[in-house]
Amino acid sequence: MNDPGYVFPLSIQMVLPTDYLKEGFRRKLTLLQEWGFSGLELNITRPEEIDPAALKSLLADYGLQMTMFASGATANAEGLSLSHPDERLWDASVRRCTELMDFAALFRAGVIVGFLKGGLSADPVAARQRFGEAVGRLEAHARAKQVPLLIEATNHYESAVANSLAEAAAFIQGYDNPHLRILPDTYHMNIEERSPFGALARHMEFYDSLHLSDNNRLFPGLGALDFMALLRFLKEVGYEGRVAIEGNVRGSFEEDLRASMSLLQPMLLGV
Repeated sequence: MNDPGYVFPLSIQMVLPTDYLKEGFRRKLTLLQEWGFSGLELNITRPEEIDPAALKSLLADYGLQMTMFASGATANAEGLSLSHPDERLWDASVRRCTELMDFAALFRAGVIVGFLKGGLSADPVAARQRFGEAVGRLEAHARAKQVPLLIEATNHYESAVANSLAEAAAFIQGYDNPHLRILPDTYHMNIEERSPFGALARHMEFYDSLHLSDNNRLFPGLGALDFMALLRFLKEVGYEGRVAIEGNVRGSFEEDLRASMSLLQPMLLGV
């Protein structure tokens, strides 16, 4: 594993291309290795078409491991929603989520439930009830497979479900299950939380991974958020989890990564 001495282990979310064994993807992995990344959160549209052993071997060549299965690409491609009012679609979404957990278990990775929660709804109360039922169906499988299931708090312009950290935590507090977690994201928190640091402090027991994304949804450092203050805060409160870059690419992946890490690397080394 890559170990540059960062205060927090560093990951990044990416889409796994269909030609991931070819040179283009390998060049990106080389960049991540050079910058001291140790983890990848992978959006994989059709995980059943992936050879887990080949993917693990490829990532290991660069000192990387898949830390999270990001379910957004699959959910988008298949029209999945864990809060949908249609019983057949909801049931299919729950069953598909168990399959994603099975795949993630092969990597000892977690599964991020963000887009998979479902989008906006004409009946938000019913959507939240349906999502709560889905969590109830999925929690035993998460425990059995020992796969963290992370409910991402995403803003109210994107989803009717779990917009704030408190709302995300409410879905898992009724279960004595260490594999049910929440996932804070600085972009969404900038919209939803009155006090982002306060929300992070209040819910520390529920998360051990955190997304770094700027206010404009670009990589950290390409917008207006103060990531130095955030990383200092996390260190001061004793956070021991992982941080992960997530965001849209503005120019090229290499250019944006270099710009972001030029800001973040000194912080991660010396917060």
